[in-house]
Amino acid sequence: MKKAFLVSGVLFIILSLTFITPINAATTWGIETNVDYEFELKSFKIGITDYSVLLKENLSFIIEFTSLTDIGYSYDVYNSTGLMTTNTTNFEETEIESVTVTIPDGLPIALPLTIGTIPDYLYYFGNFVNATSSMFMFDDLLENITDYLNVTYLHAYSLLDEDYLKLKADLFAPTVNNTLLEEFTGGTDLSQLIPSNITDLKLNATVLYNATSGLFRQLSIKLRSLSHIGDYTENFNVDVVYGLHIETPPTPTPTPTPTDKTSYSWLIPTVLVLTLLTGIKLKRKKQ
Repeated sequence: MKKAFLVSGVLFIILSLTFITPINAATTWGIETNVDYEFELKSFKIGITDYSVLLKENLSFIIEFTSLTDIGYSYDVYNSTGLMTTNTTNFEETEIESVTVTIPDGLPIALPLTIGTIPDYLYYFGNFVNATSSMFMFDDLLENITDYLNVTYLHAYSLLDEDYLKLKADLFAPTVNNTLLEEFTGGTDLSQLIPSNITDLKLNATVLYNATSGLFRQLSIKLRSLSHIGDYTENFNVDVVYGLHIETPPTPTPTPTPTDKTSYSWLIPTVLVLTLLTGIKLKRKKQ
């Protein structure tokens, strides 16, 4: 049944695009080469406490696209110590259940605006997610996640507006093996904060791509669950935000507008002093 749904979903994408697809279309990129795109951990909250300061340095990277081609791009990844690795992402025609779709091979840090015969790739990719309920870039993780979570509900979908392509996934698991969260925290001190018995886990993930440039903008994860220690139960909530570093422009200092009152603020005390001196002089003449 799942395979039939996947095939019908992919066919829907292809058929819906045949009415708007030109015979030939150039690949258009909204990203630029030789530009530093900095990505950072913005927050990692457990409950109301933000622990991002403990992880931020190791999870901050600079991406520099070194070449853009008709089918993809190459990019360098830098951390605080320098160049880490060089990678390539290509958008290739891939056969899925006897249907050919164009999807990324590699980490999709950016999506093309147009590619090949697809005039609006963000629309195309969003429809792929809607039709297949696949987040694609998380599929490998989700295949392994069943070792840790008893997943009873998983749904992925997309929303596209003039600002962002939003890829969303909702998941529910009645029981959880906390090993997954411990691995995510990388053996740091945060692992001591992960309870050993978690139930009723609801996870909402959102990936944003800029609708103008196709660049990955932000990943946000919201986790709501219950932790159990003996008979005691409390909420165990985790919120993670990771994304593009955006420089905040300095707030300009407003220039005060001159007023009549401030322009002649010297006049009143000057007149008072002159009046006082004149009165003293006249008094001495009378004496």
